[in-house]
Amino acid sequence: MFQLSEQQTGIIYERLHKPGLRSVKLEEDLFDHFCCYVEEEMERGADFESAYRNAVDAISPNGIKEIEFELFFIMNFNKQLSMKRFVFLGGFAAAFLLSTATMFRTLRWPGANVMLFAGFAILLLTVIAGIIYLARFLRSRSRLFWFRTAAGLLAPALIAMGFIFRILHIPGANVLYGLGTIVLNFIFLPLFFLHVYRYGFGRVGEEERRSV
Repeated sequence: MFQLSEQQTGIIYERLHKPGLRSVKLEEDLFDHFCCYVEEEMERGADFESAYRNAVDAISPNGIKEIEFELFFIMNFNKQLSMKRFVFLGGFAAAFLLSTATMFRTLRWPGANVMLFAGFAILLLTVIAGIIYLARFLRSRSRLFWFRTAAGLLAPALIAMGFIFRILHIPGANVLYGLGTIVLNFIFLPLFFLHVYRYGFGRVGEEERRSV
């Protein structure tokens, strides 16, 4: 069987090392895989550069970074799914408790403050979980997406902390609540509805025009 020279293996290693993979184990596995593929191609009569290009087309046509991303997604799929469930269940629980507490307070039934505290506490935990989820699994997004998302997470967090501070009679409640409302009304909502207008209603309009 054909064997690569030290110079050729060095070239393959440098080319694989250049993109800067985070996983050393993945880099070593890809290096072995590339070397074996190139050796097989050269044994069939191909020159080194042609064999390497064939290896790239066969192993990583979209770049080795995509392989690392797919590996990360597969290894963290269960964590990602659990985090998603926690965020959605937390959001549902917070919305249910807060709406029920509003009804209890309006009707002057007992237990409203307890439900308000629990609802805002769950909301705050859900926001923290959402930040962790976005930071770990949705890194390759635009700056506008991150700015809009940061505003959308910061606003409920500040509002929740403001209400918790008010229930516990901690100073600064009005400041937190006011800042949260400002971020919600003047930053997040305009950006959110602008996004929906551009990409949501625009797609609906395109589908309607195609169906005519």
